[in-house]
Amino acid sequence: VGKTRLLAEHGHRAEAAGATVLVGGCLDVGDGTLPYAPVIEALRSLVAAADPATLDELLGAARPELSRLVPELGGPAPPPAGATPPSRLFELLLGVLHRLAARGPVLLVIEDLHWADRSTRDLLGFLVRNLRGGVALVLTYRSDELHRRHPLRPFLAELERGRRVERLELGRLSRRELTDLLAAILDHRPAARQVREVFARSQGNPFYAEELLAAAPDGAGLPPAVRDLLLARVEALPEEAQRVLRVAAAAGSRVDHELLAAVAGVPDRRLLELLREAVNRHLLASDQAGGAYRFRHALVQEVLYDDLLPGERAALHAAYAAALSARTGEQAGLAELGQLAYHWSAAHDLGPALLASVRAGLAAEAVSALAEAEGHYGRALELWDQAPEAAAASPLDRPELLQRAAHAALLSGQTDRAVALARQALAAVDPTAEPLRAGAGLERLARYQWMNGDSDGAIATLEEAVAVIPSQPPSRELARALAAQGQLLMLRARNAMAVARCEQAIAVARQAGARAEEGHARNSLGIAMTAFGQIDEGIAHLRVARRIAEELGDPEDIGRADYNLTGTLLAAGRTEEALAMALASRETAERLGSGGLYGSGGIHHAADALILLGRWDEAERLLSDELDLEPPGQRPVQPVFVHGLQARGLLRLWRGDTAAARANLEAVLGERRLDPQFAAPLYARRARIATWEGRLDEARASVAEGLALLAGTDDLQLLIRLYLAGIEAEATRAETARARRSAEQLDDARQVARRLLERMRAVAAGRVAFGSAAADLLTAEAEWSRVEGASDPLRWGAAALAWDDLGFPFPAAYARFRQADALLAAGASRAEAGAVLRRAWAVADGLGAGWLEREIGALARRGRIELEPARPGEPEASPPSPGEELGLTAREREVLTLLADGRTNRQIAGTLYITHKTASAHVSHILAKLGVSNRSEAAAVAHRLGLAD
Repeated sequence: VGKTRLLAEHGHRAEAAGATVLVGGCLDVGDGTLPYAPVIEALRSLVAAADPATLDELLGAARPELSRLVPELGGPAPPPAGATPPSRLFELLLGVLHRLAARGPVLLVIEDLHWADRSTRDLLGFLVRNLRGGVALVLTYRSDELHRRHPLRPFLAELERGRRVERLELGRLSRRELTDLLAAILDHRPAARQVREVFARSQGNPFYAEELLAAAPDGAGLPPAVRDLLLARVEALPEEAQRVLRVAAAAGSRVDHELLAAVAGVPDRRLLELLREAVNRHLLASDQAGGAYRFRHALVQEVLYDDLLPGERAALHAAYAAALSARTGEQAGLAELGQLAYHWSAAHDLGPALLASVRAGLAAEAVSALAEAEGHYGRALELWDQAPEAAAASPLDRPELLQRAAHAALLSGQTDRAVALARQALAAVDPTAEPLRAGAGLERLARYQWMNGDSDGAIATLEEAVAVIPSQPPSRELARALAAQGQLLMLRARNAMAVARCEQAIAVARQAGARAEEGHARNSLGIAMTAFGQIDEGIAHLRVARRIAEELGDPEDIGRADYNLTGTLLAAGRTEEALAMALASRETAERLGSGGLYGSGGIHHAADALILLGRWDEAERLLSDELDLEPPGQRPVQPVFVHGLQARGLLRLWRGDTAAARANLEAVLGERRLDPQFAAPLYARRARIATWEGRLDEARASVAEGLALLAGTDDLQLLIRLYLAGIEAEATRAETARARRSAEQLDDARQVARRLLERMRAVAAGRVAFGSAAADLLTAEAEWSRVEGASDPLRWGAAALAWDDLGFPFPAAYARFRQADALLAAGASRAEAGAVLRRAWAVADGLGAGWLEREIGALARRGRIELEPARPGEPEASPPSPGEELGLTAREREVLTLLADGRTNRQIAGTLYITHKTASAHVSHILAKLGVSNRSEAAAVAHRLGLAD
């Protein structure tokens, strides 16, 4: 697919590079009717491109012979001299191509070789064997046109025996490739639903996709160009075979032989003959194992189906439904039930259609085919009021049907629809007459609201649920609502309250014998307990919740338990174990039909683990595959997608691409009120980006905003992460203030940092710091030493070792970079500082951590440290003076001394009796040699290394 467009683009680029491009195409006008058609077309393009003098030189003695093919070449054609071997013509054309190639590269393209006549095939075979360098010959054909006895088959086999031919298979576009194609056409990212529809109908064929999109932006409708193209192939069959194909089209893209025979009404022997004709013409394909036939392309079936009259369609669908019912009776399986629902509905027999849809939905739900189940339930709901007798006989009443549809929609990733369906289900229930049912519906709605990003609405809905459900006797419904409250409190990072509510839910669940509700409460309890360092106890609750979910076969709770267990392992610093669990959980989620929700969460946890472990390329591949399917900008962004953007933002931040990291974070910040587990890391990382970019006020504001969101929380890790980001920003502010000799700014930085440090110490007092929290605390104390004015190498060394213990290379390298800087400032030897700095540099260089590499390089230049150690036996050079090591001239040293004293360029010029322009040039050179970005940083370097008073 896409061969013509590919060659057109290639031809444009070849021409732009100075090549001559000759293009010809074979024609479907009957074998032998127009020999050498592509050669004629190619030579005509040469006539149009070349001036007369050049054409004379290229054609030479070949002009008369070639003029027989292409009169436009000019010159008198020789008189007929009887039949001559084609080899002469071949040799003449070969000479023209070689002469043309002597002037520059030549690209000769022959399209649609499946329609080539024998003479053209012979000529092309000759050229393949005899062309020399400078000419590229590209031949295209449609593989689906080649039946078993097609004459092109032996020709291709002969070509491939040689070593001069390369075959390039142009497969159908993947979903991501089709997304890119549609985005290029529309000039914006297409909606996921639009991509799904166009992909399903085009089956990855770019021509069909473009035509479908051109016909209707939403992918509906079939354009005339495609319709005519496909109908022409069908109409080449005998009329009786066309009728059989139309009967088959009413069954869908695949039809069972037995059903087709029952509906077509054609004797068996004759039916087989007609089907053989359709298979030979590549309109149908035989599925020997399944005893069925399928259309080679879905659009062929669509065209044939559209060609049926309305009455024909209804009659055929009714016939298929009757045949299916007669064959399966009450023992129909999932596939048969789905077909029955479809055919009865298309036959406009609404009662049987409704009942078949409900049965099909139940069957699909039983095997976790959730998207299909939701579709069947939706069709039943559409028919509910139109077929009251069938509705009364339905195994599900309307509220239950709506609730099941909502649940299926949630687990297949359609959270908006889940909320809407759940609201409809509640409206169909009287809370006074059925309080338990109403309470259960409210609890389910709250869960859907949270998954859809409406946490405030979920809280209000749960309060209503607990108020509606009677407290006595203990009930499954009450246990479920209490467990949901515990979950939401945990998500709000109010873990002490969450523990209490979850334990209450477990007690009610045990009294009521509500096993699923007990598992749900344990799921939240496990997470809440780990916030207080009770890791083993929390994991134990999560594993019990997982076993309960497996026993009950609940895909939602299985996915939630996997997601929470993976997150807990990550938080506890058991990163390798978390990675394995995350990858396994994705496979489980996809198998259970919830890949769009918990499967994505597993991938994002895996990406987190890979990033922390320093396996950044693997993380990038995972995130690219996952995030690009549902791009940012869809409203609202789902929680697990927020997690993915967090991971990508962290990766880009650590790589040093702060602009891309900021874009990822801003894509979700401000979307809606995020739960603290998602929001706190976003604010912390936004603050770090601002710090690295020198926008310290913005960093301070981001930390303050994040801490305000966490007001009332007792989650140690979330709080420490924000406190650390804030103290780091204030440490950078303090260093800048010292360089500027601004006592006021320095005092401000100290006060803010001290408040953050005191609050952090108060939160951590008496608590068990686990996982990365312990390393974060050590790092924060080390950052505080920068604020105080004497960065402590011992504190930085302790932080580096803590990160080493976790196996997190990037933060360990950052700590060693700061440790080396502190060692130099404290007067340690270059050898001692250099050993630490080289270790940090090796990690940063290996990871591709751009920002950290640049900072380490600048420090190495300032500290006169070689990042590449001297080879053994190589004599060490005598140490140069500080100015020489920095590459500063005597005049630049004088300028730096004045710059460090706070002088402006104009004041420097006046002191040294040089022009203002010269002083500005000296300052620019100094900044470049010191590896700093502004005058304040240069002044700090001068003071630190003793180059200024």
